[in-house]
Amino acid sequence: MCLSLNVAAHHHFRELVLLRRVRDRIDTEYARPLDIEALARVAGLPVALFVRRFRDAYGLSPHGYRQAVEAIRNREARAAGPKVA
Repeated sequence: MCLSLNVAAHHHFRELVLLRRVRDRIDTEYARPLDIEALARVAGLPVALFVRRFRDAYGLSPHGYRQAVEAIRNREARAAGPKVA
């Protein structure tokens, strides 16, 4: 592999690791307001680039991802529902 491709692959992998860290933070801090600026800092990217890269990696913006997670949680809570004895 060409050295420049190796460096680019390493950089891309590192960015994906940071985006995964952000996604995990969104998952664990779901009760808190979404702070895009703070999440962009975790990823080490400017806000606009962070949102674009997050969408590229996960198919949704950070807000869209958060809404999808909330919808899944709500669906699971309704499915569990009250247990009738």
